[in-house]
Amino acid sequence: MGFDRVLFGVMYRLGFTPWEGHKLPTRLLELVEGPAALAKGKALDLGCGTGDSSIYLAQHGWEVTAVDFVNRALDRARAKTKAAGVSVRYMQGDVTRLRSYGIGEGFPLISDLGCLHGLSDEGREAYVREVSAVAAPGARLILAGFAEGKRRGPRGFNRPEVERRFADQWDLLSSGIDEGVSTEPDNPIYVYDLRRK
Repeated sequence: MGFDRVLFGVMYRLGFTPWEGHKLPTRLLELVEGPAALAKGKALDLGCGTGDSSIYLAQHGWEVTAVDFVNRALDRARAKTKAAGVSVRYMQGDVTRLRSYGIGEGFPLISDLGCLHGLSDEGREAYVREVSAVAAPGARLILAGFAEGKRRGPRGFNRPEVERRFADQWDLLSSGIDEGVSTEPDNPIYVYDLRRK
């Protein structure tokens, strides 16, 4: 985690943030605005960066708590949120230690649009434990990330890993490439929709 913190901090300082400005996953949009949209409530945005998904959720009536470990990203997120005229609770923290920050529990919607795919095996184990602990029964987790073994960037993950890591406490409802989010044909973004048991 230490190297990741330094790397992302430097990238934000240099203004090199290629993960910003992408469209939100179609599945997240469906759960927020679609015909079978979830009832509005508390949402947790993991690895929120500069707040695009957090702002979107707040604009649609969700009470959003957003977590990232890069303070510079959170500063930008707060400024963008203020300009958008909505309210988001931003917290600097480590997603593998969520409960230690007192973020609460019972979140019916959790979004991770590029956080888990960069964690180590140990970090992934802690992530699943922490996310499962703060999720409400029946909560939905929208998980987006690169496939494992792609040519560059974060390590990524694949469906068998998601199934294995989440099997005890979550049901995998769907998975696949989201063409709207994927901007590079050889580096697609996969989106997983999971439901807390």
